[in-house]
Amino acid sequence: MARQLKNIWHVKGLVLPLHDRPFPQFQPINDFQRRKFLAQCPETAAFAGKMLSGKMRLLVSSTSWTPDEDFSLLLDALISYSELASTTHPSLPDIFAIITGKGPQKDAFISRIKLLEKEARFGKVQIKTAWLSSADYAELLASADIGVSLHTSSSGVDLPMKVVDMLGAGLPVAGWDNFEAWPELVHEGVNGRGFRSSAGLSDVLVDLFGSDTSELQSLRHGATLEGRRRWDDEWDPVAGKLLGLVE
Repeated sequence: MARQLKNIWHVKGLVLPLHDRPFPQFQPINDFQRRKFLAQCPETAAFAGKMLSGKMRLLVSSTSWTPDEDFSLLLDALISYSELASTTHPSLPDIFAIITGKGPQKDAFISRIKLLEKEARFGKVQIKTAWLSSADYAELLASADIGVSLHTSSSGVDLPMKVVDMLGAGLPVAGWDNFEAWPELVHEGVNGRGFRSSAGLSDVLVDLFGSDTSELQSLRHGATLEGRRRWDDEWDPVAGKLLGLVE
């Protein structure tokens, strides 16, 4: 981010990037809170038992349904995962995917899901779209197993706020990583995993949801640590010092 300001925009002097941090409502939750939310949330209640037992994994993504995010990539990855779980990888758990948000391409996406369901392409996957309150959305993130970001960044330096929120909730992220600023937010193998194709995303899901869950647990730990850095922690050593407001 600083490099682009200097080299492309020819900004002179000191450049100090100030990154977005999660809002206070995005926090990790304990096991009791998770059980309660999954059992009471209308979108997850019917599958809460399977999620809590590990027989089904909860995947969450959010979008404004614009061309900046290609959700066909997610659908193709889920189809591939379902095929593997039904054939060569029978130990893989089912996936329940919730995609939140409103926008112009949502109806077309729902139509494609219905067509693929009719063709029985999602044997091991359930997909649901939802529009949640901010409080429920925060708890959904904290209750999920993986967050997915399909933000591609036309500038290469804008970082998706949805990923900041996911990390704030202690949720590890699988995200499109083919842009320069991505490593400023997600550290590969520490708090998330990157991908550059539907096959890559499918591979990530297979790796994380397989019988060995140690990597997923490690990523959650990394996401929780990253999420602990809040606005004051970002502001004080950067803008605070620059403006002389803190020592």
